[in-house]
Amino acid sequence: MSTFEAAAVAMIALLPGALYLFAVERETAVVRAGLADRVMRVAATAALFHLALAPLTAWAYLRVWESGRLTRPPVPWAWWWLPLPYVVGPLLAGFAVGSAFRRGRRWARIVNGHTPEPLAWDALFGHDSALWLRIRLRDTDGGTNGWILGVFARDARGRLDSRASAYPQPHDLYLCDTAAALPDGRFRRGVDGRPVLRNIGLLISWEEIAYIEVMWG
Repeated sequence: MSTFEAAAVAMIALLPGALYLFAVERETAVVRAGLADRVMRVAATAALFHLALAPLTAWAYLRVWESGRLTRPPVPWAWWWLPLPYVVGPLLAGFAVGSAFRRGRRWARIVNGHTPEPLAWDALFGHDSALWLRIRLRDTDGGTNGWILGVFARDARGRLDSRASAYPQPHDLYLCDTAAALPDGRFRRGVDGRPVLRNIGLLISWEEIAYIEVMWG
């Protein structure tokens, strides 16, 4: 086996793990910080998928590769679908685990790890939580005496309106709505006792923020 063939085999062998990790990270927006950690996760996950698909791999090796049928046309149409489980299976599994992890499912946290986020920022904003944020700006002339009260939440249709950047991107925060604030940073409340929303979104960079107080909705 040539060096090129050996490299191709290694890439194909790791492909299920890489596809799974891609799907998980696409759903969770959590990117592992360490290269070594990512490589080990890809290799371990690929090994598990190959273990699960071992009967299909053995059959395909004996009936398709060793038999030489691939070099003797016509190749049966059914054989063109053989790579499908190695591609679609990891992608579907990754999307399922990533989606469940984002929704806080316990089994997904066991599979994906209890603390996969590289930074506290990602751990806080990487899940489907409804949060009230009391933000203190570095420039106290901004907002209301330096205070901004924001909403980090989903809309009624289950889509995440608010957004937070994820590692390794610079930290910024989009709040889908903000609340009226008093000069001391307290909520301005209406006659019903609830915070008065301004129906105004806000995009803000972490560089402009001194600290954030988090209140669970």
